[in-house]
Amino acid sequence: MITSIKLEEKQIQIGDRVYTLRVNLSVLERIQVVCGGKINDLLKRSLYEGNAITMAAMLNDWAEDQGWEQDWTEKKVKKLFSANMMNMLDVTGMFFRAMTPEPSTETPKTEEGEPEDNSGN
Repeated sequence: MITSIKLEEKQIQIGDRVYTLRVNLSVLERIQVVCGGKINDLLKRSLYEGNAITMAAMLNDWAEDQGWEQDWTEKKVKKLFSANMMNMLDVTGMFFRAMTPEPSTETPKTEEGEPEDNSGN
């Protein structure tokens, strides 16, 4: 279960509006709905189709946050963004980095709160 994710953000301008693209829990929920309840089904689609679904979810999420009346669909995204444009925005990378937990940089500690001795002795 995903409880929190890091937010990588990118800004793009479409017409007179600036959108902040990010993959958050709301975006993941939107993707899940489009994929019939299974977010893993996104991976069964073509890269272009998966990117378009992810872009539509990110654009709709930002528009809703701003109170804009927008309804981005996969079809509308494909009309505006080529596969190369979405690759340049690294939509796939944003999705996977949001789904991958960052490795812990903390040193393991003993019950007393002291750093563990991992010398192998």
